Amino acid sequence: MKKLLFLIVLVVAGYLVYNHYWKPSQKPTETSGQPTPVGTAPQAPSEKPSGITLYEQGKYKEAIPRLEEEIKENPSETDRFLSYIGWSYEKLDKPDKALKIWERLLKEYPTSIYSGDAHYQVGRRSKKREEKLQHLETAIVKFPESQGAREAGMYLGEYYLSLKDEVNKEYKARNAFSLALKSNLPQEKITEIKGRLTDLNKKLVFSSFRTPDSTIYTVKIGDNLTSISRKFKVEAGGDIAPGHIRRINNLKSATIFPDDKLKILTGEIWAKVNKTNITLTLYINNDFIKEYPVSIGDPNKNMDTSAGTFTIGSKVVHPTWYKKTEDGRKEEVPYGDKRNVLGTRWMGFKESPELGIHGTTNPESIGKKISNGCIRMYNNDVEEVYDLISENTRVVIEE
Repeated sequence: MKKLLFLIVLVVAGYLVYNHYWKPSQKPTETSGQPTPVGTAPQAPSEKPSGITLYEQGKYKEAIPRLEEEIKENPSETDRFLSYIGWSYEKLDKPDKALKIWERLLKEYPTSIYSGDAHYQVGRRSKKREEKLQHLETAIVKFPESQGAREAGMYLGEYYLSLKDEVNKEYKARNAFSLALKSNLPQEKITEIKGRLTDLNKKLVFSSFRTPDSTIYTVKIGDNLTSISRKFKVEAGGDIAPGHIRRINNLKSATIFPDDKLKILTGEIWAKVNKTNITLTLYINNDFIKEYPVSIGDPNKNMDTSAGTFTIGSKVVHPTWYKKTEDGRKEEVPYGDKRNVLGTRWMGFKESPELGIHGTTNPESIGKKISNGCIRMYNNDVEEVYDLISENTRVVIEE
């Protein structure tokens, strides 16, 4: 009997020790159902994406509440977040909600760069003409670096052209379109706008139509085209080159009479050469006139066309080419000689007299990087440029 009791006590004691020290706990852990992989620490919850990131991903609906949260988290950037909220509503085609955001942005942050976006959006919705023009022009003039200014440029250009009674509407449209070209637009839209500008300039530049960047001169007794050209410091031309006044006014001859009205461009005309697009563009002040295809140099084949700002120092009609021979001498190749590659005009740079803008006897080379550092143009194009610009004209060459 004593032995039986001893065995029962021993079994009970063993059971209690097993349950207390050896049996694993069945209590669920915090990672129950999501086991942590061996060798790694538990993963912290992922950080919320920013509202701007969501916007850039095209998740406009999700971006709005996140941007509203960020306004509370970082109130110093409220104007920036409001702009993205406004654009999000635009993308979601909710104009009423977008307009409230744009109006709030203008009221609370009138000097913020993002107000350029707001002025554009409010302006294009305005029903009143004066209010519309005020907002759109404010976006362009006061906030030129904003995306709204770029959009306003395109919209305002079309709007001006639609008005029948707006003074200088073509001139104002050109200014707006020219600004739009500075934005990051699709290539097909850039090509379209340049085409519109080229058409506008047939009237604004290449005709006797008066513009704010030109003057109308009344011919007096004793005047001639040379004396008038010198007075206004424009290209006089001559027997071969028409010159500035004849080119602008489409005069068939140099004969003029007292009381004739002659248009002369008074804005700064300058040129920009883009090495990437291989083009030369003429501007008047900051407005686009016309773009021309050119040929430039290639450092890997011959000589590079150096980037920088240059000045026209010399102008020659039917230029002589001074060719370098193999032994280092200069050979004079007159105009008309088949070996003369300069075409019908030469405009040399004051800073590098051996380089400049000229025509070509090899039109197939235009559009290529094949020159010895100069800018080649089709002869018809270089003759037009020659008449429009004068000595001391600025030429900007950019990569």
